[in-house]
Amino acid sequence: MVLEALAHPIVVIVASGTLVGVFLRGAAHKFLDFTWFAHTLAEYRILPVGLAVPAAGFLLAAEVAITLGLVLPETRFCAAAGAACLLVLYGAAIAVNLLRGRTRIDCGCGGAGQGLSWFLVGRNVALVGLALIAGQQPGAGDIGAVGWFATLATIASFWLLLAGAEKLADNLSYLAAADDGAHRRDAGMETH
Repeated sequence: MVLEALAHPIVVIVASGTLVGVFLRGAAHKFLDFTWFAHTLAEYRILPVGLAVPAAGFLLAAEVAITLGLVLPETRFCAAAGAACLLVLYGAAIAVNLLRGRTRIDCGCGGAGQGLSWFLVGRNVALVGLALIAGQQPGAGDIGAVGWFATLATIASFWLLLAGAEKLADNLSYLAAADDGAHRRDAGMETH
């Protein structure tokens, strides 16, 4: 019953549409400031520095291909699988740097930029779930005008929820850094 509900055409389109927005935003930011993205990728210190630019180009091309592939029903399965793999890769790179204590790196996700956090790893896990849904063969059925309205409204709602959650995580990171700085100043005053 649950699998049938997840294969409903509206659910598959909502998952695909949400991922299209995620990858389109990321690809646009990478394209508009490719040098910044290559530098950010090098800051992760996972690849040799000389591979940062080619890897950045590969990731940008992959995000564009995934975005286009999710739009077409014929390529949606492959694009969703690629999206899941890329999201796992990004989440693993973030987790590795968090375990190293490196939180001051820009995530490179696109948007206003934010430091690394476990929220981003969790967000990627949730997006992998959406990719698994998007990759399903949708069940038969006509969506109709009301269904399309509900689909578009749900995609917009997911986008607002994602943007709000990212802003909240960014603000919490900022507050934690400010609190950490205040503690250091207080500790410095006590030693004088």
